[in-house]
Amino acid sequence: MSAAPTAPIDIETARLAIRALGAGDEDRLQRVFDACADHFAALTGQPGPARDAGAGELAASLATPGRQVALLTLLESGQEVGAVGWWAGNPAPDRALLGMLMVVPAHRGEGLAREALEGVEVWLAGRGIAALRTAFQRRRLAVHPVVK
Repeated sequence: MSAAPTAPIDIETARLAIRALGAGDEDRLQRVFDACADHFAALTGQPGPARDAGAGELAASLATPGRQVALLTLLESGQEVGAVGWWAGNPAPDRALLGMLMVVPAHRGEGLAREALEGVEVWLAGRGIAALRTAFQRRRLAVHPVVK
């Protein structure tokens, strides 16, 4: 399996469109990052993302085969409510690293992150990925809202 997709990523779930970002989408990603400032505060200890975090994340994704960043968009309204990022082929050809999953605060608790992850899992499985893994800095475990 090639880690690089051969077609644009276009995943739909019951409530979400999950579409990979490309060059020119930096501002869209930055807006989601800014709305999820608490995510960055928990991970980095800073009050929010760097001003160029969206551009940096997207540049790294575009430069790395198998790495993708996608926005979560509500099908009903077109509102961008989160982001997900993964790296297919890392650490092995049939594995993917889930690097990022965030939902804006106004839509947390609605199951959107779970729905997005299920959609990405199905999409990746159709491309030969047998398992997802994640990594988290041990020193941040005590402060991260996901593990509290």
